[in-house]
Amino acid sequence: MHSAGCGCKAEHELASSYVCLREYLNIPGIRVFNSNVNPNDGGIIFKRYSERLSSPEISSDEDESELLFTVPFTQPCDIGNLLIINESEGPLEVKLYVNRPEIDFSDIETVTPTQKLSVPPDIHGSYIHLLSVAKFKNVENLAIYLESKDKEVKVRYIGLRGRVLDTIKGVVDANYEVIPVGKFSQVISDLKNLRTIQ
Repeated sequence: MHSAGCGCKAEHELASSYVCLREYLNIPGIRVFNSNVNPNDGGIIFKRYSERLSSPEISSDEDESELLFTVPFTQPCDIGNLLIINESEGPLEVKLYVNRPEIDFSDIETVTPTQKLSVPPDIHGSYIHLLSVAKFKNVENLAIYLESKDKEVKVRYIGLRGRVLDTIKGVVDANYEVIPVGKFSQVISDLKNLRTIQ
């Protein structure tokens, strides 16, 4: 799929300070609606950047011009970049919704998206679409709506780049020191009189 001067970029050539978030996506949990594949196979186009040009791709159902992905994360992340290989005949209108895991097509017209983008056809997937980092903080679920004004939607790759948030899981190791005090009523009395307790 590559040829000399094809215009593709290696991952280290991307002008981005963010890391690929693929390993923090719940790939088996990604759903796609209105597509030519099983709804549970939405994760097949969330590939590693180095594999972005490989098959398969996902298209909208025949006579449809929209797709909806719901993307759960395994760990909260801040998202700064979106990359898409758009193989549709024209630009795609993309609407992104943060932390709305139950969104469906009926919500698209009534719910204000976190951000809207216009994504032109792109066979390389190395064009970085900048997201408003302030709006994409602590993301645990991302809904991606794609609509074509022409015919079908055809997408080969979707990539997300950003920062992983450190979270503490499990038992926290903490030390507490206890100092004995007198009777509760005496302590309250001492506090009311603002006496120094020694």
